[in-house]
Amino acid sequence: MNDFSILLPFLIWIFVVGLCIGSFLNVVALRGLSGESVVFPSSKCPKCSNKLKWWMNIPLLSYLILRGKCHYCKTTISPQYPIVEFTTGAFFLLIFIKFGFEINTLFYLIAFSILTVMSICDIKESVILDFHAYFLILFGIILNSISFGLDGFLFSITGGISGFVLYELIARSGYLLANQRAFGEGDSLIAAGIGTFFGWKLMLISTLLSVLVMAIFTYPYLLYKSYKEGKKKTVFALIAAVLIIAFAAIISKIELIKTFEISVAFLFIIIILTFLCAKFILDDMKKPAPNGEISLCMLPFGPAMAISFVIIMFFQNELTTLIKSYFLG
Repeated sequence: MNDFSILLPFLIWIFVVGLCIGSFLNVVALRGLSGESVVFPSSKCPKCSNKLKWWMNIPLLSYLILRGKCHYCKTTISPQYPIVEFTTGAFFLLIFIKFGFEINTLFYLIAFSILTVMSICDIKESVILDFHAYFLILFGIILNSISFGLDGFLFSITGGISGFVLYELIARSGYLLANQRAFGEGDSLIAAGIGTFFGWKLMLISTLLSVLVMAIFTYPYLLYKSYKEGKKKTVFALIAAVLIIAFAAIISKIELIKTFEISVAFLFIIIILTFLCAKFILDDMKKPAPNGEISLCMLPFGPAMAISFVIIMFFQNELTTLIKSYFLG
C-alpha cells in the first residue's frame, strides 16, 4: 500500500470539512449583514421562513437534491451557497496539500475563511465588517509571533501599519479630487491584515495584484457601462490606463531603465499619468446617479484583495525571490 492510498481518505475528509465550513461561512456572512445571531434561530428559507430539515442542509448535496429550489415554496436557491461551499472545500484541500501538517496551514485556513466572509459581504452589500478584518490582523500577528518570536511580531506590526497607512492615504486622496473617500475603511483594514501575514513588501505586491485582478474582472464591464452612460472622461481614462500599462511594459525592457535616475523619472511619469486617469474617473463617478446619490465605490475591491492574499499565500517564496532579485540583483 503506497503513501497516497493512506493519505487519500484524509484528503477526502479535509475536502468534506471544507464544504461544511463553506456552508457555515455563508451563514456568518449573511447573518452578519442582517445583524442576526449565527447560532439562533436555526436555518430557514429566507422567502417562506420554513425551518430546514437536516437533509436540506447537507453542503453541496442538498442543493443538487433539491435542484436549486426550496422544498417548501419552490423559490430558487441562490447559487452562492454551492459556489462558496465548493470553493472553500477545494481551497482547504489545496492549502493542506501545499503546506501539510504545519502551523501555517491552520492559520491560512482561518485567513481564507475570514476573507471569504468579507468577500461575500462586499459583493452583496459593498460592506466590510470591521471585526472580521480585526480577526485577520490578529491571526497574522499570532502566526508570525509563534513562528519567529519578537522579530515575527515586529514584522507583522510593521506590515500591518504600512498596509493601513498606504490604503488610507489613497482613500483620503479622494477628498482632494471629489471631496470624499475613494473607498471605505474596510479595504484599509484588509491591507493591514495582509501586511501582518506577509510583511510590507509583499503587501505592496498584494496591492499590485489586487489592481490587476480587479482590472481583469471589471475592466470590460466598466468600459461598457461608462460608454452606455455617456461618461466620456471615464472611457478615455480606462483606455489610457491600458495604454499606460503597455507603455510601461515596453519601456521596462529597455536597458537604460535599469539605471536609478531613469527608473525614478519613469516612475514619476507613470504616477502622474495614473493620477490624471484617476482624476478623470473620479470626476465622472462623483456625478449624482439617477437616484440622486453620489458614490465613488462603484465595485467591491475586497474580493480582489482576497484573491491577492491567496496568490501570495501559495507563491510567497517565489515572489520574495523575485523582489530580492529586482532590488539586489
